[in-house]
Amino acid sequence: MRIWDLPLRLFHWGLAISVIGAIMSAKIGVLAVHERFGLAVMALVGWRVIWGFIGGHHARFANFLCGPVTAIQWLRGEMAGRHKVRGAGHSPLAGYAVLALLMITWFMAFSGSISTDGILFDGPLAHLLPAFNKTASSIHHLGEKVLFLILFLHIAAILVYKFIKKRGLTMAMIKGQATDLPGTIEGADGSISRNRTIFGVFLMLVMLAGAQMLTLLRPTFF
Repeated sequence: MRIWDLPLRLFHWGLAISVIGAIMSAKIGVLAVHERFGLAVMALVGWRVIWGFIGGHHARFANFLCGPVTAIQWLRGEMAGRHKVRGAGHSPLAGYAVLALLMITWFMAFSGSISTDGILFDGPLAHLLPAFNKTASSIHHLGEKVLFLILFLHIAAILVYKFIKKRGLTMAMIKGQATDLPGTIEGADGSISRNRTIFGVFLMLVMLAGAQMLTLLRPTFF
């Protein structure tokens, strides 16, 4: 069963690389590289929001977001072992995890873009909101802790599914196809047409290029 379409998989690994790159470059103090990765994150999250309405079946928000009561009921059933056959795509609880990850990564990217250290580095959009530069810098550093927590929970969930529930979520995000045993998964096919695949990839590249060009908005002093 095809679950994840190609553009969504490219987004997933692109976001992972960009977030890791942003964290590592910040820790070693290479802020120019940190800025580039941050802008890539901003573009990718923006693309994911659009794809959440026009992407494959399991990529669309309408097909995996639900109310909190439904999510709690699903979690109780999962803990009780009542789900012998799982639904393809994101589970009700995972839907909230997706939202949390998108929100914190976009928040970090945007707050970083309007931040300043007051000495050597200003974000590419810092000049547009000068009154919020210091506040943005403070909440950017605070958001880092939230980001690390969400990333930890995300990785922990993957490991639980891999070693306890024997479900290869990572491989499914690489190949796009479910790795579950026959008869243990049900749901709609997540395939999309070739034209929509090309459009999705093209849109992603355009948004990435556009985000990188935001640095041109930074005032230049001679």
